[in-house]
Amino acid sequence: MAEWKMKDFDLVGQLGKELLLVEVSPKPKYEKNEVTGKNERTGEIDGYTYELLMKDKKYKSIRVSVSSSEPIITQSELDKAGETFVTLEGIHCNPYVSNGFISLSFKAEGINIKKKQPA
Repeated sequence: MAEWKMKDFDLVGQLGKELLLVEVSPKPKYEKNEVTGKNERTGEIDGYTYELLMKDKKYKSIRVSVSSSEPIITQSELDKAGETFVTLEGIHCNPYVSNGFISLSFKAEGINIKKKQPA
């Protein structure tokens, strides 16, 4: 029987190429509390999380975190802009187990808005 390891799967390569940005939200910063041993919010922002729909993958969604001091677009600007497609730079996928299910965490080094093609 073959043994499968997570490194055998190209999770990033299976992402869609047409990434539609639908939500932008700040990512809270966490630090370990030395007394309780738990990670707690510091009140600071540690980057932004972008929810993307993969148009060419039946609109499945992913959330991608990017460490940055400012978002590439605010939620209110996104709401006014209409369809906004993006590209990701240096994306990494980290599988983990949550409540007995395998989940995926996506982080990228950067995110850019694609220029709209003239009709």
